[in-house]
Amino acid sequence: MTDHIAKMKQMLVKARRAPNEDGFVVAALYKFADLPDYKELQPVIQQLCDDAEALGTILLAKEGINGTICAPERGMSSILEWLAHEPRFETPSLKFSFTTEPAFLRMKVRLKSEIVTMGVPQINPAQQTGTYVDADEWNKLLADPDVMVVDTRNTYETAIGMFEGAVDPKTTNFRDFPSWAQALADQDDKTKPKKLAMYCTGGIRCEKASALMQDLGFEEVYHLKGGILKYLEDMPDDASKWTGECFVFDGRVAVDHDLKPGSYGMCHACRMPLSQSDMTHPDYEDGISCHHCKSAQDPARTKRFAERQKQIKLARERGEEHLGVSYYKHE
Repeated sequence: MTDHIAKMKQMLVKARRAPNEDGFVVAALYKFADLPDYKELQPVIQQLCDDAEALGTILLAKEGINGTICAPERGMSSILEWLAHEPRFETPSLKFSFTTEPAFLRMKVRLKSEIVTMGVPQINPAQQTGTYVDADEWNKLLADPDVMVVDTRNTYETAIGMFEGAVDPKTTNFRDFPSWAQALADQDDKTKPKKLAMYCTGGIRCEKASALMQDLGFEEVYHLKGGILKYLEDMPDDASKWTGECFVFDGRVAVDHDLKPGSYGMCHACRMPLSQSDMTHPDYEDGISCHHCKSAQDPARTKRFAERQKQIKLARERGEEHLGVSYYKHE
C-alpha cells in the first residue's frame, strides 16, 4: 500500500515540471472496477474532495470511477492517499498537470449508469480489455503498416490535434462509436484490419472501445495507456508523433505538448474549440455563437445564450464567478 502512495506522489512531483511551482494540480483519473456499492461511496468521496479543497467532477457507476479534479498540491496528496488505501482504486489511471488558476468552479460527485457512456451494457472493461501499450510501444504501432490507429474521440476534439496517420471515425459523441465499430467489423476479411490501436484523451474511452472491438471479433487490439495526456507527459517533443494540441475537459480548453494551457478558446454555445483567428470571424460572438453553429442556431437559443453572457459579464463586474463560465464536459 505504501508503495502505491509513494508512486502516485512521485508522479505528481514529476508532472510539476518546475521546482516549487505554485498553483493547482489538475488530475485526470479513472479506474474500471466492480463497484456494487457505488451509491454509498458518493458521500464519502464528496467529503474527501471538499476537505482537500478540490474542484471538478467525479463520476461513479457500477463499472468504476472517472473524473477530473483540481486542488492545491497538499489536498491532492490526501486524495491520492485515500485512493491508495481503497483496494479497488489503488492503481488508477492518473495524469497530472498544473495550472495557476482553478480549472473548475465547484466539486460534484455524480452517480451514473456508466462512467463513460457508450450504450453497450454487455461490455465490461474490468473483466476484458485490449493490451495496454506505453508511449514507446505506441510509436512502434504508429509505424506498423498493418495497424489501423483509431482516434476514439469526437470531432470537436480531433479538429485541433491527432496522431500522425490516425483514422477519425467522426463521431459527435461516444455513443456513435459502436455503430462505426460494427461497420468496421462487418467488412470482409480482405479489407478488415487485422490489428487495431486505439487512443483517446486520458485512456478511458479507448480502453472501453478496445473491449468492444474484442467483443466484435477483433483479436489483436491495443490501446494507449493513459491516453494522449500520458503520452505527452512521457514522450520528448523531438520524438513525438502527436500533431497539434489536445482538447481537455476543463477551463483550459486545450493543452500543448508541455501540458501547459494551449492557444484555443471555446464557443460556449456549441463547445467547439476556437483558434485566435476563429474568434475574429464575423459569426463569433463571445458566449453566443461561432462560425460552426451560427447558421444552425434558432432565435430562442441565441436569445438564451445572450442572456447568459449578460449575467456572466455582470458577475465579473461584481468580482464574482458565474457558473455559466464552467467548460466542464467529461469525456
